[in-house]
Amino acid sequence: MLILWEHVAPIILLLVFAYLGRIILNPLITFLEKLIGNRKWSVFIIIGLLIIFLSVLSSSLFPLIGRQFTAFQTTLSIDTFAKFLDRLTPVFENILPAFIFNLFSGLVSQFDTVFSDIWISGLSYIKTFIGGAGTVALVLGSTFLSFLIIIVFMIFFLLEGKTFTQTFLQAVSGEYYGTAKRILEKISNQIHAYIRGQLIAASSVAATSIIGLYILQLITGISIPYTFLIGIIAGLFNIIPFVGPVMGMIPAIIMYIVTDQSIPIHFIYVLLILGVFSIVQLIDNLVLSPYIMGGSVGFHPMLIIILVLLGASVGGIIGMLFSIPIAAIIKVVVGELVISTK
Repeated sequence: MLILWEHVAPIILLLVFAYLGRIILNPLITFLEKLIGNRKWSVFIIIGLLIIFLSVLSSSLFPLIGRQFTAFQTTLSIDTFAKFLDRLTPVFENILPAFIFNLFSGLVSQFDTVFSDIWISGLSYIKTFIGGAGTVALVLGSTFLSFLIIIVFMIFFLLEGKTFTQTFLQAVSGEYYGTAKRILEKISNQIHAYIRGQLIAASSVAATSIIGLYILQLITGISIPYTFLIGIIAGLFNIIPFVGPVMGMIPAIIMYIVTDQSIPIHFIYVLLILGVFSIVQLIDNLVLSPYIMGGSVGFHPMLIIILVLLGASVGGIIGMLFSIPIAAIIKVVVGELVISTK
């Protein structure tokens, strides 16, 4: 695998996504199996419904998101930063005392080059992140081929997952059989609960962000481009505690300020955008967090942030998504080995 890593890595990525699909769909299939009494028919019915659902999305939602991705990348430039400062200055001039505004203007003038460098670095990171998301969708150079192979792998995992586990355990010698079985069960329970919880949280944050921004635009008449994309960014970054809504709020405010508005730009609308994402954070903390914490991997929030940042540094978007599950697996394995040696 190491020698042929360049060729093996895309296949491993497909297997990972197929296994994630198994984690998501298995509760539905188990429920349907209890109703009709046949595992194979349950798998094929759910997979068929999944294909129909994704086909509907591919004709409506996916093209919209794709267009917003492309337009968003085009919008991100150093000219946007200059426009942002030009629009931000009168907003601050209206709300800040004169001496504070003069101090702000002086700092902007003095550190203009520094702020520009920070903006350029941020743009580079965002475009790399977006490019990484595109690479995930085109693992084998074709979205359709990648999707087809993931579906096939997923069917095998759903039908023969228990067989794979038993085959692995049969290869373990008798004295280590109990330890290996406990490790697999604990890893399975923790990872499955964590992934389901994170998917629910990410979907909720993305949906509530998109709905909240659309309602805000409808009521106030302001325009915030790339609303779908902003919501998706907030959902994806929600794997980092407290960061998801913030990562949606920042581009929402920037897009509002740099976009030509039919009504004058005002600080009150910036506060309303902040309010939308505060409500999103509140829903996430009060409604979803208790559920997610029930399947927590047992890491401190600070450690989760460090792991996600490390994963992003090593593997980009893929590293962010899988850094915590990998750390949880290591934790379970080390913990069981320590117990077995006592």
